[in-house]
Amino acid sequence: MKIGELARRAGVAPSKIRFLEARGLLRADRLANGYRDYGEDAVSSLQIILLAQSVGFTLEEIERALGEHRSQPLNCADMVERLKAKLIELDQHIAQSTAVRDRLAQMIVALTERDAENRHVPEDLPIRGPKLDARLGIRGI
Repeated sequence: MKIGELARRAGVAPSKIRFLEARGLLRADRLANGYRDYGEDAVSSLQIILLAQSVGFTLEEIERALGEHRSQPLNCADMVERLKAKLIELDQHIAQSTAVRDRLAQMIVALTERDAENRHVPEDLPIRGPKLDARLGIRGI
């Protein structure tokens, strides 16, 4: 199938397909006239790539997974392990983001509690430090 048909069936722009092909994530044969010719499996491959991107996998991670499974299809057990690892990574990111959010909230409270007439940022604003980190339960940011 030509790139336009693949794009329509997958719901993406042809430029996205060209980009993924250039990255080695999709493969196409070339016809005598130079047009790309994608096999039927390209639709499912493209859908897997798009799904993986939508749940936070980077193109590098997708490339690695597809590269490891070029000779055989990705099985459910392998996919579950990759999804679990991504979930752990996401949980860590959420924890870090929550710590940053807590620090911002603490800074807002510290500034709000200051005298309204004192318009400069005080030198002792608890921006960072072991005491503030301990009070907020923050580690390693």
